[in-house]
Amino acid sequence: MSNQKTPWDLDIRVRDRNLKKGVLEPREVEKHLKDLPDVVAGADVVTLEQPALDGDDDEG
Repeated sequence: MSNQKTPWDLDIRVRDRNLKKGVLEPREVEKHLKDLPDVVAGADVVTLEQPALDGDDDEG
């Protein structure tokens, strides 16, 4: 497709729909993913307690 794609067209939340409707071609998605920068080196690890997931049932 020759039309300029917006970030919305490639957004993961609508990407499958756009592929099915022909708005995107698989090669466009592959190129987009390949061109994304690798930002892992600048990431920070964030640790947050998840009380709902710890298995401790304080209620009852």
